[in-house]
Order: sequence, then C-alpha cells, then structure tokens
Amino acid sequence: MSGYWGTIVVARPSGLLAAEDATQGYGFQHRWLRELGDGWQMLETQGFNDPPDLIAPSRELAGVTGQPVLAAYVSDDHCAVMCAAVPGRVGPLTHLWGVEQPCRVFQHQPSRFPKPAGRTVPDVVTELAQWSAAAGLVAAREALQDLLARPDAQGEAGDLMFELVKALGVARIGRTRPWSVPVFNYPFSLLGGGAALRARSRAAERTVYEEDGDPYPPPEPWETETIALENELYASLYRDDVDVVALARRVVHVCADAKRAQRYRLPEPVWYSIEDRERRTPISEEEMTAELVARFEARWVAGTEQPDSTEVRARRVADARAWNR
Repeated sequence: MSGYWGTIVVARPSGLLAAEDATQGYGFQHRWLRELGDGWQMLETQGFNDPPDLIAPSRELAGVTGQPVLAAYVSDDHCAVMCAAVPGRVGPLTHLWGVEQPCRVFQHQPSRFPKPAGRTVPDVVTELAQWSAAAGLVAAREALQDLLARPDAQGEAGDLMFELVKALGVARIGRTRPWSVPVFNYPFSLLGGGAALRARSRAAERTVYEEDGDPYPPPEPWETETIALENELYASLYRDDVDVVALARRVVHVCADAKRAQRYRLPEPVWYSIEDRERRTPISEEEMTAELVARFEARWVAGTEQPDSTEVRARRVADARAWNR
C-alpha cells in the first residue's frame, strides 16, 4: 500500500490559501485545505512532476502574505524535505528524517536542483522556534527536539509532519474543507485520468528534450486546453461561485476535442443506453456521454449527487489527522 505523497503548506493568507497564485509553484492539485486557527491554514497539494522546488514558491508566498510560510514535500511516508520561510528570507532545505545527512532513497528536489544539505538537530529546532515566534505562535521546543531527533520516520512521515506543525504552536488542525466540485465523479474524472494526463506527459517529455537541446514537437491546441481546464478544475474546488454544470459540460467538450486530435486510437467499443437493458440498439459514444452527463446534471440540480468512493476514502484518512477540532 502506498504511503503519503504530496506537499504540505502552512501559511496565513488574507483569503483562502488555495486561492493564492503562489501556491501553484507547489502543485496544482490543491486537495485538502484546513483551518489551523487565528487565520493560519494548511494546504495539501500535489503536482504532475513532483517533487516541486519548495524555495521559490515559499519565498513568493511569504512576500505576498507578509507572514511566515512552512512547506514540506513528503515521499511515500518514508521521509520529507522541509523549507521554512519568513518575508525576505528563506531557510535552507532540511531533510526529515533524519536531518544530519542527505536522503539516499528519494529525490527531494527537481532534477538539476541542489539536494538538501545535512544539518544539526539543534540548528533546525532553533530555526523552527524562530519561525514560530515570527508567526506569533509559541513553539513547543521539547516536542520539536524529540521529533527532529528521530533517525527515521518508520513509515510515518506524513503523520510526523502534522505533529511538527502542531509543535509549532497552532491552535488546532481542522478537518478538511468540503469541495465545491466532485472532481472524482463522472464526467470530471474523464479529464484527469485521460486527456490531461496525456497532455502533461507530453509536456514533461518536451521539457526533457528541450533541456537536452533536442527537438520536440510544439504543444498542440488540445494539450494546452486540457491542462488549462484541469488547472481551473482544481482551482474551483473551494470557490463558492463555480457553475458546476457548466464546468462539467466544458470537460466533456474538451475531452472530446482531445480524443479527436489523437493520432492513435483504439477500436471503438459498442455503447448501449442505460435504459436499453437487453442491449438491442447500439448508440454512439457521443449519445452515451450525453446521457451520462444529463443524469449527472439532474442529480446535481436535485442535490442528490454523492461523492465518489475515492474521495470518501481519501477524506476519511485525511480527517483522521485532525487535532483539537
């Protein structure tokens, strides 16, 4: 079973942390957003080409908010890399766990970026205590000392990061905020698992080729369109004014355009209406899609659409980390 993967960001924005442009540097899949008390928030996000560079977005976010920022990327619950920033200054990358030597298992920075250097536990404790004071919090130095002195995470790096945030003096770690868009439900699931995945894969491959000085075809319109729409989809998760039905229709339209633009196609399956239980009359994929979307729209308008089991399970695990709710 896979462990925790992703970036954890702690900051104090004027609005929602997920809406801050600087957070895009950590990743675009802003899945979980929590309240920590007194305006502090925690964002859990992921990107396509993780690990991200923590330094640049932390510097930008601290500058925009005028408040300290803490960011950490966790690798499969095995270990993490952390960056503590205050306005005007970003601390060194720190490997957790342990802090005294670079990681020998995972890549914690994008390729061609420097790796976290070894540090001493007292040095990191002092840095985090100063970060906490700059944030107007009171750190539990003894708890920080005990956490950072661990030689390894023993498969609990995600949970340990939450314990570290708690030791910084936040009032609580709240439950996850609800989503405005059910991104794991059909038709939204068409995007992330299909067209956008292919587009991002091509973009990543293009970057590698260009960095090596090799030619690669420029992005096709469908690639740019699907990536932009997936970014918009995740940016809409915590918006109150999103038109979910209109967004669903756009996803279907963009995915259909992307499929038509693909050079290689699998044999088309045979589709039947949901009402055609005896499968007497085949219909086109377009007709089948229209039927499924219409059913989604009806459920959404009626308020009966239920979250996909993937979201339910993931949220249950995420909410288990809440503290002093």
